[in-house]
Amino acid sequence: MKIRNLVYFHDVRGDSPMTFTHLQVRTGYSFYHSTIHIDRLIERAKELNFKSLAITDENVLYGVIPFYKACKEAGIKPIIGMTTKIHLNPYGEQPVVLLAKDNIGYKQLNYLSTFTQLHKELITLDILIKNSDHLIGILPVITSELSNLLLQTNFDQAESFLSHFLKAFQENDFYLGITDHGEEAERKLHQPLLSFHQLSKVPVVALQDVRYLKAEDYDAYDCLVAMKEERRWSVDRITSKVKHRHLRSKEEMNQLFQSFWPEVLENTKKIAEKCNVSLSLHNQYMPSYPVPESQDTFTYLQELCEQGVIKKYGNWTEDIKRRLTYELDVINRMNFSDYFLIVADFVSFAKNKGIFVGPGRGSSAGSIVAYVLDITDVDPLEHNLIFERFLNPERTTMPDIDIDFSDHRRDEVIDYIREKYGDEHVAQIITFGTFGPRSVIRDLIKTIGIPEEDEQYIFRHIPSGANLPLKEYLLASKELLDYVKQSKQLTTLFSIGHKLEGLPKHRSIHAAGIVISDEKLIHHTPLTEGSGGSVLTQFAMDELEEIGLLKIDLLGLRNLSLIENIVKSIYYHTKIKLNPNKLPEEDKKTYKLLRRGQTNGIFQLESSGMKSVLKRLKPSSFNDIVAVNALYRPGPMEFIPNYIQRKHGKEKVVYPHPDLEPILKQTYGVLIYQEQIMQIAHKIAGFSLGEADLLRRGISAKKERILVEQKEKFISGCLKNGYNQAVAEQIFSWIMKFANYGFPKSHSTAYSKISYTLAYLKANYPAYFFAELLSSVMNDHARVNLYIQEAKSLGVEVLPPSINSSRGKYTVRDGKLQIGLLAIKGVNVQGVREIIRAREEGPFKSLFDFAMRISTDKVNRRMIENLILIGTFDELYPNRASLLATLDQALEQGELFKEFTEQGSLFEVELILENDYVKVDDFSQVHKLTTEKELIGMYVSSHPLKNYRSALQAKGYLSMFQILEEKPDKIVKSAGIIQSIKTIRTRKGELMAFVQFNDETGDIDSVVFPNVFRRVREGLREEQLVFFSGKTNIRRGEKQLIIDSITPFDEQLIQIKEQRKLFIKVVKSLNNVALEKISQVSREFSGDVPIYIYSELEKKTYKLSNRYNIEPNGRCLQLLRQVFGESHVILEKEK
Repeated sequence: MKIRNLVYFHDVRGDSPMTFTHLQVRTGYSFYHSTIHIDRLIERAKELNFKSLAITDENVLYGVIPFYKACKEAGIKPIIGMTTKIHLNPYGEQPVVLLAKDNIGYKQLNYLSTFTQLHKELITLDILIKNSDHLIGILPVITSELSNLLLQTNFDQAESFLSHFLKAFQENDFYLGITDHGEEAERKLHQPLLSFHQLSKVPVVALQDVRYLKAEDYDAYDCLVAMKEERRWSVDRITSKVKHRHLRSKEEMNQLFQSFWPEVLENTKKIAEKCNVSLSLHNQYMPSYPVPESQDTFTYLQELCEQGVIKKYGNWTEDIKRRLTYELDVINRMNFSDYFLIVADFVSFAKNKGIFVGPGRGSSAGSIVAYVLDITDVDPLEHNLIFERFLNPERTTMPDIDIDFSDHRRDEVIDYIREKYGDEHVAQIITFGTFGPRSVIRDLIKTIGIPEEDEQYIFRHIPSGANLPLKEYLLASKELLDYVKQSKQLTTLFSIGHKLEGLPKHRSIHAAGIVISDEKLIHHTPLTEGSGGSVLTQFAMDELEEIGLLKIDLLGLRNLSLIENIVKSIYYHTKIKLNPNKLPEEDKKTYKLLRRGQTNGIFQLESSGMKSVLKRLKPSSFNDIVAVNALYRPGPMEFIPNYIQRKHGKEKVVYPHPDLEPILKQTYGVLIYQEQIMQIAHKIAGFSLGEADLLRRGISAKKERILVEQKEKFISGCLKNGYNQAVAEQIFSWIMKFANYGFPKSHSTAYSKISYTLAYLKANYPAYFFAELLSSVMNDHARVNLYIQEAKSLGVEVLPPSINSSRGKYTVRDGKLQIGLLAIKGVNVQGVREIIRAREEGPFKSLFDFAMRISTDKVNRRMIENLILIGTFDELYPNRASLLATLDQALEQGELFKEFTEQGSLFEVELILENDYVKVDDFSQVHKLTTEKELIGMYVSSHPLKNYRSALQAKGYLSMFQILEEKPDKIVKSAGIIQSIKTIRTRKGELMAFVQFNDETGDIDSVVFPNVFRRVREGLREEQLVFFSGKTNIRRGEKQLIIDSITPFDEQLIQIKEQRKLFIKVVKSLNNVALEKISQVSREFSGDVPIYIYSELEKKTYKLSNRYNIEPNGRCLQLLRQVFGESHVILEKEK
């Protein structure tokens, strides 16, 4: 049927009220297809006086909850929808906008979105028909097959095409979408569409394909699309197709359609009235734990707890009974029995499978129920932890027990939970990466093509880890603002960057969270596909909590894997079976290690700042570790000196009031923990512990109304307890000062157990500790160097990689640390497995033997070359150059002999390999060391400075290790190899550098400021051996040097010419402390004069090693004579 020149007459009244609702709005959750932030969208919609608004992202519902909440808060009716495509035979992909009429329709959207995400295919008509009776469907005509049919005025075919859609939706719930974004193609469709509507009676509705908020934002949208397509973008190349896709006002939409076809505007109102989704937030959907028949969950929980008390404590006490009864009563009243049983069950599974579980995390360590159920390994009674900090009966919230597992076995626990409760009831949680200030500028620089010098300048003003809005960095730096203003391109860069920052950029899996639900999860949240076939929720963690689903954090903690591997290695080699939860609590070696600050690789205690604190604190008990873990954070850090001084009796312990002593005595009067705030409110103001937790939360929130209420209540309670107004005011003010700094003691206690465990293993089994630690960071050369140096300082001998002894990772051999083959550049797992397989027949006797027994398909030539160059074959033949020159011959001979051996009995004589190595001079020591550094990140066989160490010490040059031990602001000199040089320009445009030096004892970072850099830059290059001097300094908690000079290394300058000697007589009473006293002085006055001591006790004279050599100036001699006596320190004059 063809109809021509149909005219649609309607009554146009100039005073007819304007009406329009946006029914197609993509947000940033349609990755790279919209620049719209949800909060800004609602703000703009409110400005434009919209009473209702839709969200229709592409195939996903990621933003539904924040959109719904924001709309409700703004008084705007939220319409929940989705833009998708269906597969329609024989027409192919067809676009459709789906809107939920009610909560059933919302669940249908959940299903359809989940289908597209999990199956990675288009929705078919059959699937749509089964899941659309509570949906409204809109077909955007311009992008559908209908547009072609209308332009051809093939209305019969058009009706046939639409009949498929009409089957899917209820009567009057399917619409055709008419658009006008200024494109000629759209306007050509208006009259044919009007004619077709007159004939078919299929209703038509006005659509605006919203991709950005304001008309002027089209450039940011176009640039975002170019970024996705990885093409270069310029504002001059923007086409009209991307314009006019903003959130148009009602007036703008009326101008487009009111005079031509007002019904399409009215229909947006009709659709908005039909859509009434009401989401239930803040409900709780607690899953059920399958308990034995004839038992309810609480009775079963109580029974397990009673069994756990005997297991944990041995017998009952009144304190245990009182605490357990109270906690169980609260848990029962709050209907959380199932939760505790679920957590206890999967923790029990993990422990039974030998998966290492953390001692606890967060406030859950304050629960005796969690402790006796074996969820945590922290006794809340022993450590004075508070249950209400975890589960407050005064404030009903979902419980939150976070569990740490060894990171390489966490997935086994998730698989168990999924198997127990069903795939459709368990999912991991999605998270969204966003455009941060630096990342958005970096991506835009690439897309726009900003010159490199501009890029470097900009990033000097936007620091790594920047988290402020871009405009803040512009406002904070007039220099940057002026620099940007002078370039149209840079102005565009920051203008677009401002519009894009904060938008979702990609999705990933939350590091810890899973959800469990009694009903199928799809009834509550749409799902999507994660990595490895896993299922993710489409809602992020906060949104899942909003809708009442149970979230559990299962964290993979590398340090637990480290403990697990160390313990297994110790048992494998020594048959000593250690239980990390039952280690001696007062181990002297452990505390000695902590007091020295030798804490590399120890959880929470590894930073140089923390090492410095430990050296000053000199921890003597587990409580000290708990305290320092809580204090070492921005804010409370300022109280560390008070804690240390009071611990060592150098500062008086004071309390705001004598009655607080029992609460604050353990922390020397310093308020460290949140639990202490709660105990103070409980004791002084008579608060229940639940009320005290609300006080703590209220103070932290800093909301004026809450603060006033809590203060009044606190002071009233103090007055009732007999304290006067002044004391009450004083204590409350004191709490206010510390409240923001307070840390959960339960969390600090639990994590300090991990710290102590690693420290114990390091102190008592150092080789095993370092073998596993180094294996976990093999590709991080900086850390490998650091850990190797510390291992040596703790007396662990490090063996080079060996073709006959090394395995893939670092191992322990005869109590020594053996470097693994996988630490070598170019060596892979397949190659190592092949070497170990061949080695099972017996050790390799020569390179020729090796070549014959391994498969060159798995161990290629490049790999063998690297193994030779690193020295793994040195034990078979010490000349690496000869081994390399012989390699071709060995490989050829190996291949030939393999053919012979494959012939079996044809060759009954024994094959004798010819071990004739090519005669060439070996590589120089420098060449060997350089190659080792390149292949493994460190010097293996020696170090370029090792042979000079005695001479360097004699001349007062400190090693890197000694420099790191020095106090700040000490002038030092040293020699080292330049590891790396990073040059930057200051804000004044001057060049300066960050230089890292290395010697056989370690590395140190340094700063070369412009005035020095100008003097030294010509001779500055990496891998150069140099002398340098400077002043020690602390920057961001790390020791560094501020360089004063750098000069080429010259061994002539350190030749020892012994012209003077210092003699010291040591009387019997000083015999045990003599070396320590001399060492203290020599560190301060290092030089090249050797020291000879005469021991009165032994009647012998000894020459001390060169590291004690000193510069015997007047002050130096004065200090020595104060210790040993005026006549017992004699400086031999130069001859």
